Parts: sequence; C-alpha cells; structure tokens
Amino acid sequence: MNVSTQLDFTKIAELGNDILSGLNDIREAQPITWSDSANGWLVTRHEDVMDGFLAKVPLSCVRMQARSFGPAELEMFAKRYPLMVGTLPFWIINADPPLHTRLRRLMTKAFSRKVVEDLRPMARNVIASVLDSIEGREEVDFLEEVARAITGRVILNKFGLPESVLPKLRSWSVSFNIGLGGVVAPSPEVMDGVETSLREMQEVFLPAIAARRAAPTGDFLSQLVLAHEGEDRLSEAELLGICYLVIVAGHDTTMNTMSLGIAALARDAEARHQMLDTPDRILDSVIEVMRYVAMSTAFNRIAAQDFEWHGQQIKQGDIVWLMTAAANRDPRVFTNPETMDMSRENNDRMTVFGGGIHHCIGHLLAKMQLCEFFPEFFKRFPNATVLDEKLEFIPSLSFRGLTGLRLRLG
Repeated sequence: MNVSTQLDFTKIAELGNDILSGLNDIREAQPITWSDSANGWLVTRHEDVMDGFLAKVPLSCVRMQARSFGPAELEMFAKRYPLMVGTLPFWIINADPPLHTRLRRLMTKAFSRKVVEDLRPMARNVIASVLDSIEGREEVDFLEEVARAITGRVILNKFGLPESVLPKLRSWSVSFNIGLGGVVAPSPEVMDGVETSLREMQEVFLPAIAARRAAPTGDFLSQLVLAHEGEDRLSEAELLGICYLVIVAGHDTTMNTMSLGIAALARDAEARHQMLDTPDRILDSVIEVMRYVAMSTAFNRIAAQDFEWHGQQIKQGDIVWLMTAAANRDPRVFTNPETMDMSRENNDRMTVFGGGIHHCIGHLLAKMQLCEFFPEFFKRFPNATVLDEKLEFIPSLSFRGLTGLRLRLG
C-alpha cells in the first residue's frame, strides 16, 4: 500500500500533531509520492523541498486556476467572488516573476531590518500590556487573550490602523484559513465567507489608503502608497492585495507559532530552561521552536510544465505540495529531529519561511515578536501548564493553528 494513503489530508484538523509522524513515514518511504486526499504530489525531503523553493524544478505560484478554488468555470467564480478574483493574483505569494519581482521590490523597504527594529519598543510595550492584563488570573484562553491580542495589535500598529479593527482579525483569519488553506475544494458558503472578509477589509483599507495619499504618516500603509521606482507605483488592486495578505498572515502565523510554541514549551521543561538560561541565543531558540512545532506545514505550487522528478511523472497543472513540516524533521539534515534542542544552529536550513525568491518577506517581524515574547512570558509565568488534554486544530494544511489553548498560569 502506498504509505501516503495512510494520511487523509481531508481530515487535517482531526490529524492534529499525528500529521508529523505520518509525514515522517512518507518521507522515508518515498521522496515524492502522489496523494489522492491532497489531490497532489507530496515532496517531503529537505533537499527536494529546497529544490522546489529555489526553482530547480518548473513550479509556479500562480494558483488562480479554477481547480485550485473549487468552481468549474472561472467566469462563474469571478461573478460570485469579484473581490477575490480581483485581488488574489496580486498577493505576492500567488505571483511569479516578473510580477512577483516588481511587487517584492516595492514592498521590501517596509519590512527592512531597520523598520522592524524601530518597531521593537512598541512590540515590547504591547507584550507587557497584554501580560499585565492576565496577571493574577488562574486560567486564560491563551490563543485569543494573549497571542492574537499581541500579534494583532502589533500588525495594526504597523499599518497605522486603530485597535477597533482587532475584533475583526479572528473572523478574517478563520475564513482565509478554511477557505484558502485546505486541500478540499471549499463549499460556496465557505468561499462566501472569504468574500465577506475581503469586503470588510476593503471597507477598512480604502479610506485609509485615500487618507495616506492625502497626508502620508510614515506607517506601513504610507510606505506602500509612496513606494515607487521611477514612475512605477502599486495600483489600487495591488495595494489591496498586499494589505489583505499582510494583515492576516502578518499576525495569524506568528500567533499560531506563539500558541503552538507555548503548548510545546510548557510540556518540555528541559527545552524551556535551555531557552531561558541562554538569553544570548534567543533567536536560535525561537527558530528551533518554529522548526519543531511545524506551524508552517506546506507550500503548494502548480507544475508549470511536464517533468520527471525522482522517477515520478509530474504533469503540467498538477498540484505539488512542498511539505516544510517533513523537511524540517529530515534526519539527513537535522540530528534527533523529534527533539526540541535549543543548542541547534539551523537558521540557514529551517524551511518554515519558505525559500528562494518567495522567502517570507515578514520573517524579521515574526522573529522579533517571538524573541521578545517567550522569555517575558515564562519569566512571569514559569509554571504555566496546558489544560487541554488534546490540542484541537483548525482545518488548514498550509499553516497549522489551534482553535484555542487553555492555560493554567500557576
């Protein structure tokens, strides 16, 4: 039996952390294999995943084909979901060069090391404020009351948007993850939810963009509005596409890493003490947490042409899943990969942020927040314990997250 059939990706939420051991089995049985439940090819070994990221095989990020989103006719799709069709092609993760090159070039300054470092004092204040708010509590819903409260406020501050938008972030994230992050063609009702979220975002961003055009303030949105090379500027559709992606991915992925990281560290005293006892290595520790908890599970691509890969005949239009969670536990690259080892030095090998030209443009912002958060949390709550016997996951393959996380603060 093909070992890939042992993992039913249509039940990704029920699999939970069992997906990690399942991917290990697939990786060791066959480097590239077809999965009916994922409707695509699974690429599981580190070297091959990196070859996919580095364009050593002909893969495309242009995923606006009807088969990727469910409806049979793109014209019908466009009529029902005009905002989705109008902006998804301009999400940088859905673009190939030369469009990708142009968008990334115009976005880069807004995510530079200097910009992120300038945000660090604000992030520290947000973290302190949120943790102050739970002091003295016996139990807390960590996901919403802590993780989203922190990462949501940070991303809103970066955009220059008011905190009144914060309550909307949860519904936007849920609709995107369920509608765009799974392997099953979502129902029209689910896609309606994505379209509704995009409409709500549009209502937030269009006035904000107009205001920045009239009077730039120096925030991220102003930087996007003003970004140019010669006469080349971002169109309104491009601006909105960037804003939609960054507002959700910019807080949700970091929030999920924060939650999965707390769940893992609360149950692993040795790793926790390693992190706290070596503050000069906090970035290495955070990168190891990210590798281990596998928030980033897979990046999907579309085969740009027919080609052969490890004896498998890949056809143009096939979906190819670059399984970062499997690559990050490949024993060919990581010693004792099932152990969270804070002495590990793996920044140049860890694939959570992708690789090549699509390496996550916001990785510095995510790392900064996590490096500030974990030591401060465990300094205040060294005896925090997870109350959930079984972690419950959202139904998303690309980026894993929890539906909630109950902590006893101790």
